[in-house]
Amino acid sequence: MNQKIIASATIIIGIVATTAIGLAMRTTPPSSAGVKNTTLRSSVSAPIETLDSDTYGSLGASDVISATNVGLYARNAKGKVVPAISDGHPQISADHLRYVFTLRPFKWSNGSPVTAADFVYAWRRLASPAVKARNASRIDMIANGYAVRTGSKPLSALGVKALGRSKLQVTLSTANPYVRELLARTTMLPINHNFASKLGNKYGDSSAHTLSDGAFVVQNWTGPKDQRWTYHRNPHFPYQKQVHLKLINFRVITDPKQATQLYRQGKIDYVALDPQQLQNYTGNRNLHYSTSTTAAYLFFNTTSGATANVHLRRAIATAYDKHLLVKGSLGDGAKALNGLVPAGLATSPQGVDYRKDTGQLLPYNPRYANAQWQIARQELHISRIHIPLLIADNDVAQLTATFLKGQIEHNLPGITVDIQKTSLARRITLEEQGKFSVVFSTWTPADGDPYNVLTFNESGNLQNVAGFSDRHYDALLDRITTKYGPQPVARWHAIQQAERLVATQDVPTAGVFQDGTGYLLSSRVKNFPIMPSGNVNYAYASLY
Repeated sequence: MNQKIIASATIIIGIVATTAIGLAMRTTPPSSAGVKNTTLRSSVSAPIETLDSDTYGSLGASDVISATNVGLYARNAKGKVVPAISDGHPQISADHLRYVFTLRPFKWSNGSPVTAADFVYAWRRLASPAVKARNASRIDMIANGYAVRTGSKPLSALGVKALGRSKLQVTLSTANPYVRELLARTTMLPINHNFASKLGNKYGDSSAHTLSDGAFVVQNWTGPKDQRWTYHRNPHFPYQKQVHLKLINFRVITDPKQATQLYRQGKIDYVALDPQQLQNYTGNRNLHYSTSTTAAYLFFNTTSGATANVHLRRAIATAYDKHLLVKGSLGDGAKALNGLVPAGLATSPQGVDYRKDTGQLLPYNPRYANAQWQIARQELHISRIHIPLLIADNDVAQLTATFLKGQIEHNLPGITVDIQKTSLARRITLEEQGKFSVVFSTWTPADGDPYNVLTFNESGNLQNVAGFSDRHYDALLDRITTKYGPQPVARWHAIQQAERLVATQDVPTAGVFQDGTGYLLSSRVKNFPIMPSGNVNYAYASLY
């Protein structure tokens, strides 16, 4: 990794399943004086469900997995994708479909070498229909990925092959200018095939049943009920001498007020604040803000109920003032999102940010919203309607939902928004059964390819919460992957065309805001690099 150390974990104010993920102190109270300068104290707002990079479903689990493992590529402290296990010089075929990677001598936490067979095992396992991985669609970038995960081809047909211990051949389904970023995803990590195959379904269900190849190793985690766990520096990590922290202690704290209290007492080193708490720390020298590419959306049920009417969806999507929400209600660094692809995610072949280059799509427009509402009334033969809005049970979701309710009901007389709090597990069940009207949720891009943000509206995608299906949109997405892969400019324009179509015409999903975090960071923390995506590179973190 050219003397670079890679390890990352996503910190977000979770609207889906997590609220504030914390790690710090307001100042350096006396109680922190006895704490070693190689130990960081951290809190998270929810337990994690697994350490399995193929089957995880929550952002919290992804945080832990990506903080303790690396793949062919990973991100450095500045968020740039750099070679990790790959030596960075793959052999590439003329059509940019076949890559042969040479692996660097990384080791698992048990001392065994990371081999090409470990990548083959992990990727086939991700694609296996028997595993039913929620993120299985991310294997579609690999040749025959879709056919394998849908059961029409065997696992052996997947375009990945070990050419010896340290040579890995990867065949893509289509040429892609973001291949390095795609291979840096959590889902593309290797898994020790000898270790995992012996454990079967028990792999990843505890720290004892998991191996790591990154800067840290998870310890003291026995399962989803655990409220505490630790990261220990991995003695087999090839760059472990450059990792400043030896230990990171995590504890689950569901109450943000309790987290800030522990911070003030000097017992944790970082705390992300709820918007309601921010005003109490105005002017505090340890108060910081960050904006991530995690984005909040409204997902409409397009298959049944009133929201199957496109005019009702357009009306709701343009009836709330996003700028007023982020400036007046949230105030935590969040930014209004007019469109689906967040700012800061990708730049055009000419170096222009995607959101700036594409423009603002479906912004706040109460006059247009009311006109669409009148059309919906006529088509649905209604004058009044109640719209249930599913949200997570946390303060940020409640604050946002209350704002949306007030705006929508004011600008669209006759609509009543009924806010319904639910757990993540219950929400997923309702989504799968199609028993919802509107869901307020967040989504974090796995990489910097704007195309992948658009795929959660693709027919048949497991992440297609809205149940949206349109053959013209699917055909456009297909052209992006099959025709425009080697043509960056044409591919970019096709992505913009697809976003404009789905965001302004069909509206199965409506942007609300890009996630922001206002946080307090202890003065004992020297380096704490937070990426635009929200990732924290713990291997670069250090204390005074």
